[in-house]
Amino acid sequence: EKPSDEREAKDMLRALSNGSSKVHTGVAILLPKVSAVTGVFERGFSETTTVEFAELTEEEIDAYVATGEPFDKAGGYGI
Repeated sequence: EKPSDEREAKDMLRALSNGSSKVHTGVAILLPKVSAVTGVFERGFSETTTVEFAELTEEEIDAYVATGEPFDKAGGYGI
């Protein structure tokens, strides 16, 4: 979930501070087959990454939120 405002972004980052979070990434590829056989080439995969956070100070949280970065990212952070 993406933070809707500065307060929510800071709350998310405080909750993640000195902890961990899992990031799930999925990719799906659909292409027409390049052969006499009709159909679609399908390929999909996913990856899960555990992100570990150091303890974040209020100053670090304030500075990161001030960049605007948290507002278009689920969890309020990007990797």
